[in-house]
Order: sequence, then structure tokens, then C-alpha cells
Amino acid sequence: MAKLNTKPIGTQRRSTALLPLLLPLLALLPTAGTVRAAHEIAIGQEQMERIGINLVTVENAESYVTDHLPARVVIPPQQARVLSAPRGGLVTTLNAAESDEVKKDDILAHIESPGLVGLQRELLQAATKFRLAQAEFDRNEQLRKTKTVSDRIHLESRSARDEAAALVDERRQVLLLAGMTPEAVTGLEQTRRLSSTLEVRSPIDGVVVEVPAVLGERVDDSEPLIRVARLEPLWLEISAPLDRLQGVQPGGSVEIPCDAGEARVDLIGRNVDPANQTVLVRAEVTGAGTCLRPGQFLEVRLQLSSTEEQFRVPSSAITRIGDTPTVFVHEPAGFFAVSVQIVAREGKYSIVAGSLAEGLKIAASGIASLKAAWSGRDGG
Repeated sequence: MAKLNTKPIGTQRRSTALLPLLLPLLALLPTAGTVRAAHEIAIGQEQMERIGINLVTVENAESYVTDHLPARVVIPPQQARVLSAPRGGLVTTLNAAESDEVKKDDILAHIESPGLVGLQRELLQAATKFRLAQAEFDRNEQLRKTKTVSDRIHLESRSARDEAAALVDERRQVLLLAGMTPEAVTGLEQTRRLSSTLEVRSPIDGVVVEVPAVLGERVDDSEPLIRVARLEPLWLEISAPLDRLQGVQPGGSVEIPCDAGEARVDLIGRNVDPANQTVLVRAEVTGAGTCLRPGQFLEVRLQLSSTEEQFRVPSSAITRIGDTPTVFVHEPAGFFAVSVQIVAREGKYSIVAGSLAEGLKIAASGIASLKAAWSGRDGG
């Protein structure tokens, strides 16, 4: 007696409709008569062409670059100078504007300072006292030779002369700190002509990067007037994610969007920004000219290297089996899956570490079919 089919008619129709879709994947599974290692997917050249599997060669990646990382151009602090008001007064002249190139000792501003006159007068008074003390000492020196003046009086006159000389040096230093040049102080002593005008000079060759001072306004002692800096070299402050620091080394190259110029890492920060989990990587840039400007934001890529063996593969060749990144390595009779660790991204490629070797062939397309066959090889 024939056995009756107890499956509902709708279920039979659905199973029949899915059969053409499952046949290509079932063809990839090892059969009972195929002599294959348990970890391989047996597949021939004809099946590879039908499914659309293309092979690529695994390359060693001794060096590679990161994805684009945000960076900011800054001026090294040792190359900047802040010109401040030596004495409070009125800004009567500004000879520099932002982005002007200046030379050392160029006069960039004038300040009219009434207090300067009092300091100059104190120097002239101290110089007069020194001349009197010097004359008294010279007279006693002559009288001492004839035994007319006692040794005590001679010593007192020498002490008074030395004190007067020290006071003159002190008043000179005060004027130098007030902004007068050594030549101007010497000229004051010679001509005894007082002036209330201070000259603010550039201490270095450079570029004016900021002018806080305003013409015609009063400024206090030590108030910032002008900021001057040398713009060669510059620094790049790069925000690198904590998990991208592997392979970053001092001296490593940095790709910048400039035809000219060279950038190299000179510092890897020790602190992590708690807001975004990034680490400061600082690079020094030389020869960039006007391509990079202080305050500019841009994207750069770090050139990395590693002592461990790593490989460059197309990102399209990587799939995930579970949570594990995996590639399919080709053998003469099929493919087998190899777990890898993604170290970095490099455009359309990924840098990976794992049980690979240079020259191996891996699948770069048709990955979905291989993954389905791999998942079903044990009846999964």
C-alpha cells in the first residue's frame, strides 16, 4: 500500500520553489565521495567562475597609512614672542598689522609714557652723584699720598663712590626694562635730554600673527601689544584614536595635503582625552611654505610600521563569521576560512594580522556564497 504524503500542499510548493536557490550553495558542500580536509570548501574553477569569485594576492605590509585623522596647525611656543607695554601709557603709533613680515629691531609701536620721564631723571641724578663721589675720591687719593688725609676718610670716599656707581647701574637697568635700548640710555646720559616716548621693537625676524593693541588707547604696564612668530617649522597636533596608535613611532612620516613640505612625528602624548578617547600625536612640518597656516584644521594620515608580520588585503575580502573577521584562502581544490585581526584601514584596503603569508590567494568577491557554504558545511 502506497504511503500517503501528509505534508500540507502549501509547504510542498514552498520547498519546491526554494530548490533552485539552494542548488548553487549545495554544490559547494563536500560530498560523501569527495576526499577533502574537514576545514575546506571543495570548489572547482568552473564553479568559481559561475559564482563570480575573483582571487587576489596577499601582500606584506611592512608600512602602511592610517585613515584620515583630524589635525590642527600650531606655532611652536619657542618660536613666538609677545611684545608688551614696558610702561603704561598711550599707544601713539602702530607700525605693524596682522600678517606683516618684520625684522629684528624693527620699531612696531610707540607709547607715550609720562612715567618714563621720572625714570630718566632718576638716572641723571644718580649720574651726577656718581661724578661728585668720583671727584671726592680722586681728591682724597691725591691727599693720601702726602699723608694729608687719613686712611679712614680715604676708605669712606671710596665706599661712597662705589655706592654711587651701583646706583647708576641700577637706574640704567630700570630704563632698559622700561623699553629703552642701550643706545638710547647712553644717548640720554650724554645729551641729558628727557623723552616720554617708548619704542617697542621686534625681538626676532618673523610674522605678526596678532595685534591686540588699539591705536589711541591707553595700556597698562606689561599689557600685550603685538605677537610675532617664526612660521618655520610648524607643528601639527593630530588627534589619533587610542586603538590606532599601534605602529606610531617618533620619526614616522605624516602625509599632508601639500605638494611641498615634510612632516614627521616628534611626540606621542601620554594622556587620553576622556571626551573622545584620542591621544595627541605631534608632528613637525618643514618646507610647507604657505600651504599650511597657523590655526588651520586639516586631515592627515600617519605612516605606520610594525615589527610584527602584517598583510594588506582588500577590505571586500573580509567578512565576519560570528564576531570574527575572516578571509577565505584558496587552495588547489577549494577554500578554507582564516581568522584575522584588522589593524588599520588604508583606503580600499585593510591591514590585518593572522595566519597568512605573502603570495597566498584569497577571495575578493563572491564572499557571500563562500560564507553560506562555510556555515552549512557541517549542517549549520
